[in-house]
Amino acid sequence: MNKIRGLLRYFTLYYPHKNELSKTRITKMVYLADWFSAKEHKKQLTNIKWYFDHYGPYVSDVYDEAESDRKIVINHTYSVYGTPKGIIGLKKEYNAEQLHLNTISDSEKEILDQVIEKTKNLHWSEFIDYVYSTYPIRTQKKYGHLDLISLADEEREIEIFIKN
Repeated sequence: MNKIRGLLRYFTLYYPHKNELSKTRITKMVYLADWFSAKEHKKQLTNIKWYFDHYGPYVSDVYDEAESDRKIVINHTYSVYGTPKGIIGLKKEYNAEQLHLNTISDSEKEILDQVIEKTKNLHWSEFIDYVYSTYPIRTQKKYGHLDLISLADEEREIEIFIKN
């Protein structure tokens, strides 16, 4: 199982507000997982080449993986604004043992749990503000790729400089 699929399954299983796992939110949660991992372990959890588009960090890889996973369902609905949105969730017949989450290490699970903990109580606009407050989005120009490892190193150097 590839890493993106594992992260999607983990989030859909453990995120407490299942009806909030839209295409956009879950993509940004995967971004946050990669960012937290870059900061803590100097490597991303996935091999995604993140792109800073008009609406923040985005790639189609996450949604494409959700569409291809037979254990995930995308429920098509509408936002409060009347625009179509897909909610990503697990098919009801699957439980944790059937998801093969043993491919996710304990340190990776800690990162995913951090993402859940940091975002679970954030309403949409607060969630977006949180994502936009991350160093890569705060400091980089739109319409370019985000090298999360280099940006994590850069942020660490700035923090060290400020402390001294």
